[in-house]
Amino acid sequence: MKRILSVILCGLLLLTALPVLSASAAESDFVIEDGVLLSYRGSDTAVTVPEGVVSIADSAFENNQKITSVTLPSSLYTVGKNAFSGCAALSAVSGGQNVGEVGYRAFYGTPYFENSTARYLMLGTVLIWYNGTAESVSIPTACTAIAPYAFARCDTVTSFTAHEGLLTIGDGAFYQCGSLSEVQLPATLSEVGAYAFDGTPYLQSLGEYPTVGDGVLVKYLGTETDVVIPEGIRRISPRAFSSSKLSSVIIPDSVYSVDPYAFADCTGLTSVEFSDGLVNIGDGAFSGCKSMSTVRTPESLSYLGQYAFCGDTALESASLIGSGLTVSDNAFKDCTNLRYALLSNGAEQVNDNAFLNCTALNGISVGSTVKAFSGSALSGCKNVTVSCEKGSAAANAGYKTDTLKGDVDNDQELTITDATGIQRYLVQLTDFSGLQAAKADLNYDGILDIFDASYIQLLLAGMIG
Repeated sequence: MKRILSVILCGLLLLTALPVLSASAAESDFVIEDGVLLSYRGSDTAVTVPEGVVSIADSAFENNQKITSVTLPSSLYTVGKNAFSGCAALSAVSGGQNVGEVGYRAFYGTPYFENSTARYLMLGTVLIWYNGTAESVSIPTACTAIAPYAFARCDTVTSFTAHEGLLTIGDGAFYQCGSLSEVQLPATLSEVGAYAFDGTPYLQSLGEYPTVGDGVLVKYLGTETDVVIPEGIRRISPRAFSSSKLSSVIIPDSVYSVDPYAFADCTGLTSVEFSDGLVNIGDGAFSGCKSMSTVRTPESLSYLGQYAFCGDTALESASLIGSGLTVSDNAFKDCTNLRYALLSNGAEQVNDNAFLNCTALNGISVGSTVKAFSGSALSGCKNVTVSCEKGSAAANAGYKTDTLKGDVDNDQELTITDATGIQRYLVQLTDFSGLQAAKADLNYDGILDIFDASYIQLLLAGMIG
């Protein structure tokens, strides 16, 4: 009996002497939606992000005081801003060999970042931080992106060279590098963040329209108020014209993207001419432009960003023309003088609060190509009527509707008087309410013109169905 007890005790002693292995985080500890890791709610010190996650959202792990190491999956491409910021025990980051985008302060306040001795701190193909003191810098050939503020206030750098394959330079990447005068950038560079070269002699040497890489306009340095952007520029960077004294701007066909907040707070801007070729208007691109009375987007447009025209209090009409166009959340928020909006056939989606608090909005024309029209798109628009077709997504969104297109005299029938009324409006012999204007766009092309009057005449003559 004593022998049996001794064996049992020895076994217990051996078990207690074995090292304690830290458990890796279970998948249930992660909140993941559509491949995006939104937050971590586990308590492990060693965290392995599940394979299949393609993006870590902004602030997903921010201020987690327990994590000491994190292993990133090969599926991961994006690490959002402040994703691991303030993780005071995080000293080791591994994996993530395919990461191509790292947001602002993603690892700020971590031992991994603060104690790094590497000249170039890289994660995947992203240069997160430059730790050197050399005057002439040539970054690794594997680098496809420079993270926000990676070289900021590095006064020793006088020249910089990037190789073919560099795609992105983040916000403020070379901000206030007061000695940087020579820069070699490849044609592969297609995206440059806000303030990327502000405070450098290099930027000042590039003239009124500093353009780098694949036609990226970094910042407007001119003094003209009526601006015609040169042909050949392909992308207008974030904040490129923000708070400038523009009164008008013409954007050429070569430009495919107006990036976030590119013209924000240009309070004197009265007119913008969008030429065909523009595909993207970024978040907040024209927000705070308080002097524009009308906007007409081009047929090429497919994305209108969040807050794109937010707070444009002089705006009275919006013709939203585009191919597969999405009107994003809060795109026209607080445009308190907007009377009518016309969405052309080709528009596909109107998101939550797109016209939030557009208190003067009286009419909006929405064609049947719009397959998703949010039930909150017109929140705060107490006097609005949607001019649309029966059975369409807009008709079923819960708003007051009018499905008799062209009935501008509101007598509940379509007659030659309506065609005459549109003609009188076009030559400014009469005015229309917002609803009348919305109903007058019979062919859903986003434009009020003589073709709308002719459309009525053809209908009445039985020449079209």
